[in-house]
Amino acid sequence: MRVLVVTAVPAERDAVTRAFGGAPETVAVPGAEVHRRGAFDVLAGGAGPAAAAAATAFALASAPAPYGLVVSAGIGGAFTPLTPLGSPVVASDIVAADLGAESPEGFLPVTALGFGRDRFAPPPALVREVAAAAGAAAGPVLTVSSATGSAERAGALLAAHPGALVEAMEGFGVAEAAARAAVPVLELRAVSNAVGPATGTPGASATHWRRSPTRSGRAPPYWKVGTGMTTETAPSGSPAGDAIRIAFSPCPNDTFVFEAWAHGRVPGAPAPDVTFADIDITNGMAERGELDVLKVSYAVLPWVLDEYALLPCGGALGRGCGPLVLTREPGLDLTGRTVAVPSERSTAYLLFRLWAADLVPGGVGEVVVMPFDEIMPAVRDGKVDAGLVIHEARFTYRNFGLHNLADMGRHWEDTTGLPIPLGAIIAKRSLGEEALRRLADTVRDSVRFAWDHPEVSRPYVLEHAQEMDPAVADQHIGLYVNEFTADLGRTATRRSAAC
Repeated sequence: MRVLVVTAVPAERDAVTRAFGGAPETVAVPGAEVHRRGAFDVLAGGAGPAAAAAATAFALASAPAPYGLVVSAGIGGAFTPLTPLGSPVVASDIVAADLGAESPEGFLPVTALGFGRDRFAPPPALVREVAAAAGAAAGPVLTVSSATGSAERAGALLAAHPGALVEAMEGFGVAEAAARAAVPVLELRAVSNAVGPATGTPGASATHWRRSPTRSGRAPPYWKVGTGMTTETAPSGSPAGDAIRIAFSPCPNDTFVFEAWAHGRVPGAPAPDVTFADIDITNGMAERGELDVLKVSYAVLPWVLDEYALLPCGGALGRGCGPLVLTREPGLDLTGRTVAVPSERSTAYLLFRLWAADLVPGGVGEVVVMPFDEIMPAVRDGKVDAGLVIHEARFTYRNFGLHNLADMGRHWEDTTGLPIPLGAIIAKRSLGEEALRRLADTVRDSVRFAWDHPEVSRPYVLEHAQEMDPAVADQHIGLYVNEFTADLGRTATRRSAAC
């Protein structure tokens, strides 16, 4: 079987042919140059889906003998830090992510417009075989016409395409040409960068993931373990009396951030005594002055800052993210309607109240508090008129047949120009200034260790994510662990010190 491999640029083509060993034969074709090695022809077709489609179609049409497989290959940007630099990825779906139209409700794929298809599914058995042979992750690979460089767009892509691992610029064009020639297609990518903006020292592996595709609204965690709290003891050998009592959620962003500290991987760090708790529990613990370090809602800070100081790292704060209000019918007027919310003392609810004050002048009706995982079914089943959702619901609400009425985070940014405050890390002032600085350094080092060694935290993340799909857990981390997690910035730090 002859195989046609299509890359974007000559550097990718040359890298592929080097993998076959030996010197390839060069075959000149109109407008391009094919490197032939055994049964493989490797073509640099150009950047973007149009060039890739044209080059692939020409190569298929002009080949002296039919090809049995077409492969789109090259580098790509990864959406999550659990797909680190150099990782191979095999596309389970090849998706035209930005082929469609914008609407008041958001992006509409070309399929919703009735104009054709926006994805191809390579042969599943072949995907599994190649992924196993290459030790590669398999998942959706997005084709975009413009590489993503902002947190907002990265989050929008993930919200529209849950589980997406990588974006590139040629796969869908190659797949379209292959499909018209009735030839199977694969897409293979090697991760070259993170999707979204990057900050920090170029070349540092931790910096690679120090970006903020924070589009999901999962503010502080609302997951419960058991009855809502479980305890994990400090690392063996640590004197119990010296342990720092800390509570955070079992959600992927928190377990990713704190895994290194919890397992003694941060040199010189105080031993932690870890409690897992839902955010409404940790908010209450903070108000009662319990524990030394807590993950809480930013909305609860006015009630606790006399006793606790805000640490400048470890939390969830970003741009392009926020809770959503969902309805069964698009464009529903919420005046006098019943709305389900996950808590009345949370950042999500505060953002909702600010939005409603501006855009529902008649006022909403009854506000019903219910566990966040019950909200979408309640909206779907007509038990409530609308629901305020957070967490991975941002990726999955379409599965319930619901519509996104409004994005609370977008409203906050449009009206304030400020990043969205979601979850904060606070520590008791009574520990003293030196201990608070040490704790901040510990949390920051734990974050950086997780960025540098994402594979180390993965078992801990998946263990506590419970029934969450691993792909959604990966997206969760990619959306919530960003540059603000490592450092809130000078302005936030000064404000914290002044509190």
